[in-house]
Amino acid sequence: MDAFGKVVAIFAGVILLFIAPLLYMAQKQDSISQLYVTQETIRLTDNIRMSGVLTQNMYKDYIERIDKTGNLYNLEILHAHKRVAPAYDEITDTVLDKVDSYFYNTYEEEIYKAFDEGKDYYFTQGDYISIKVVNRNKTMAGRIASSLSRGNNSEVSILVTYGGMIRDEVE
Repeated sequence: MDAFGKVVAIFAGVILLFIAPLLYMAQKQDSISQLYVTQETIRLTDNIRMSGVLTQNMYKDYIERIDKTGNLYNLEILHAHKRVAPAYDEITDTVLDKVDSYFYNTYEEEIYKAFDEGKDYYFTQGDYISIKVVNRNKTMAGRIASSLSRGNNSEVSILVTYGGMIRDEVE
C-alpha cells in the first residue's frame, strides 16, 4: 500500500509541477490569440465600413496578420445588400401599390471570385458586412485538455464575429 501511495504522489506531483502550468500558459496563449484576431477583424471591418470597398491588399494583409497566431481559421464574410421591389400579388397576378424591401446576401465565394478576376469588391452605403472567424485546428490548450480528459474535445477556442453597416461608398 505504501508503494501505491508513492506512485500516486509522484503522478500528482508531475501533474501539478509540469502539466498544470503548461495548460495554464496554453490557455493564456489562446486568450491572447482570441484578442488579437478580434482586434484585427474589427480593424478590417471598420476599414470596409468607412471606405465601402474590400481590396485585395486589405484582405491579404488581414490574412497575413491573423496567420501570425499560428492557427488555421475558417473565414465567413456576409454582405447583405438591401433591395427594394414592388409588391406582387401572386394570386391575382398584379403589382400592388406598395413596395417590399429585403436583403440579398452575398457570401465570401463572390468576393473571392472578384479577387480572382483582379477586381476589388465594392459595397453600397447602407449595406451590412459581417465577418466570422473560427479556428479550425486544435490549439495547444485544446490538445492538452483533450489528452488529459482522454476524449475527442473538438471545442472551438477562437471565435470572432463582427460587423456593421457600410457608412460610405467609393464614388
